[in-house]
Amino acid sequence: MAKKKKSSSILLPVVLFAGALSIWLVVRFVSDPHHRYLIWGIDISAHTGQINWEVVKEHNIDFIYVKASEGATRKDKRFQENAKGARNAGIPVGAYHFFNFNRDGHRQADNFLSTIKDFEFDLPPVVDVEEWGNVVRRPKKQIVDDLVEFVKMVERETGKKVLIYTNKDTYKHYIKDNFPDHDIWICSFDHTPKIDKRWTFWQYHHHGRLKGIQGKVDFNVFYGNTLEWKDYLQRKQR
Repeated sequence: MAKKKKSSSILLPVVLFAGALSIWLVVRFVSDPHHRYLIWGIDISAHTGQINWEVVKEHNIDFIYVKASEGATRKDKRFQENAKGARNAGIPVGAYHFFNFNRDGHRQADNFLSTIKDFEFDLPPVVDVEEWGNVVRRPKKQIVDDLVEFVKMVERETGKKVLIYTNKDTYKHYIKDNFPDHDIWICSFDHTPKIDKRWTFWQYHHHGRLKGIQGKVDFNVFYGNTLEWKDYLQRKQR
């Protein structure tokens, strides 16, 4: 009888450990990134359609990025509406520019800066750099030179370091060797983004649905816990 009690006392911790390990493995390697990371947000543009901000803020979204501009002349038609809506809902907000590979970097920076000039943001400015949506007609060096010019201008005028949004192929081809010190917002549908650098934000889903939003939205997570997120916001607002 004593031996059975001793065996049971040894077996219980093993079973509990195995159960806890199984739960951790599911959360870390199987579950949705929204459950694996504590800080979660969306990015939106005119394509997202109408947004009911009273409903959206009930989702407890931690951050929102809003498209401001594209190329040298295009401005997102819902930028002001979306930026004001997120701000009034009390959600930390930032703005991004879609970089055109065949347009002058200086003019693109002017377009972005003129679009966001009347707003204050909680998050760093973003340049969206991806071959998808671009018809590449120029040599890589010219594209990189224009991107460098864009980043330098925006950083000089805003006083904030630009965050670079990209996917893994564009990262390897245009970003990795040219912007080693910049934070990365990676778009990846792999279970874990496959780049040789710790990412800051991860966009993992393009077709999300949220009550209060007419169209589909992109889902993102932040690499860090709640305290790291608060610290990130404080540092990026300086």
